[in-house]
Amino acid sequence: MIIHYSSRYQKDYKKLVKKHMIDEINNIEKIKNVIVSSNNLHELFLNPYSKIYGFSQKHGNLKEIITARVNSKLRLWMEPIGEYPYDYVNIVEIEMLKIDDSHYGEG
Repeated sequence: MIIHYSSRYQKDYKKLVKKHMIDEINNIEKIKNVIVSSNNLHELFLNPYSKIYGFSQKHGNLKEIITARVNSKLRLWMEPIGEYPYDYVNIVEIEMLKIDDSHYGEG
């Protein structure tokens, strides 16, 4: 899969680097590796690592968002590039939106 980065994500990532949050940065890199190694969104959700990193699709008004668990407090927000409802087999690009610490809130 191909990963794109939003300006918000890049800003959040720089904050992690500035705060020397090494474990969180390493976890984000591992999540990126899992995404890149998958051919499409369907394969990503079937990957055993998707359970380790807690990949899940949000519900309700955030149903187009996919999140992954960086640690117990941080979530990585992603959005597949394509029309909702997603055809998981045909989605091959994803955009990293932000790194969020409010988990259930809007961020």
